[in-house]
Order: sequence, then structure tokens, then C-alpha cells
Amino acid sequence: MDAVELNKIMKAYDNKLDKTLQLNLSPMNELQLKKTQNSTKKILRSRIYEVVIFSFLAIFLGRYIANNWEQTHLVISGFILHVFSLIALVGSIGQVVLLQQIDFSKPIIEIRKKIELVNSHGLLFGKLIFLSVPVWWSYAIVGLDFFGGIDIYVYLDHDFVVRYLVLNFLLIIPLVWLFNKLSYKNLHIKWVRKTIRLFTGTETMKALDFLSDIEEFKNKY
Repeated sequence: MDAVELNKIMKAYDNKLDKTLQLNLSPMNELQLKKTQNSTKKILRSRIYEVVIFSFLAIFLGRYIANNWEQTHLVISGFILHVFSLIALVGSIGQVVLLQQIDFSKPIIEIRKKIELVNSHGLLFGKLIFLSVPVWWSYAIVGLDFFGGIDIYVYLDHDFVVRYLVLNFLLIIPLVWLFNKLSYKNLHIKWVRKTIRLFTGTETMKALDFLSDIEEFKNKY
């Protein structure tokens, strides 16, 4: 091994070491760690609140479907909303589990990663907005029926409904693709970053950037 190769190896090692230090040498002293623990407890309470809300919503929609079982359009609309409520419920339950798994005696980088995974929760709701686009009519049908006692479906032209359903069905595949594409692993793609930034807050974006850095570091080393 000549001097040039040795220098390259040492330089690569130094870069790896510098990156590791940047990730681990967070200014999280004892006081900051205590603040982080308190903040985590607050987030945990809010996530538990989400679980309760989405649980009630899922139960309500389940009963709505059962009570309108003989009306196909109400059942389909209720079922679609029920699926979305279950996705949100599972996401919130996952957050509660993740928060309870945080061990503040572990290395800072491990603690930070889990906290940022929690902070990136807003991305889930951004994704659900995209998935809701083709089925927005479900919200209108269920909402008007439940709160106003108005069955808007009977006023719609049958051919229009068929064309609209076909169009929405064709949108499912690209929207599912988009759902999977919107991830911190794809922040290097400009349109993904811009889209996520548009539909999420600053804290969510910071969390995703950190997770992206961690992923990049793992891939390199």
C-alpha cells in the first residue's frame, strides 16, 4: 500500500469520524435532556388524545355503515372514510408505541432519531390529504346525510357518477405511488421536498431532514 492510498483511507476515515461526531455531539446537556423528556411527555399525551379521537371516529363510522347497510352509496362512502380513520388511528398508535420505547439512557443519536420520527408524524396527514383527493365526495355524502339528513346522491346524474368513479379509480395507482414517494428517503428529489414542505410544518421538515441525514450516513458507511 503506497502513501497515496493510505492518505485516501485516512481521509475517508476522518470524514466518517467527523460525521459521527456531528450526529452525536448534540448540545443536549442534562438540563436540555430534562426539557426533552418533558416535551416528549406532552407529545405522548397529544398522541393518546389522537388515538381516542380516531377510535371514536372509527367506531362511529362502523355504526354508520351498519345503520345504512341497505343503501350502497352510503355504505361505500362510509367505508372509505372508515379506512382513512383506521390509517390515522394506526399511525397514532404507532407514535404512542414509539414514544414509550424512547430510553433516555441510550446514546443521544438513538434518542434523537426516535424523537424526530415522532416529529415527522405530520407527514402522514399530508399523505392522507393526497389520498383523499379522488374520494372527497365521500366526505360530502356522509356529512350531508348525517348532519343535514340530505342524501345528495339521489340528485346526481347516473352517467356523471359512473364517469366520476372511473376517473377516480384511474387516479388510485398514481396517488399510491405518490404516497410512497413522499418520504424522508426521497428528500434529495426537488419536487418531493417542495411538496412535503407545502403540506407540512417547519418542525416536520426539520425532523425529515435529520432522518434523511441519518439515512445518507448509513448508506455511505
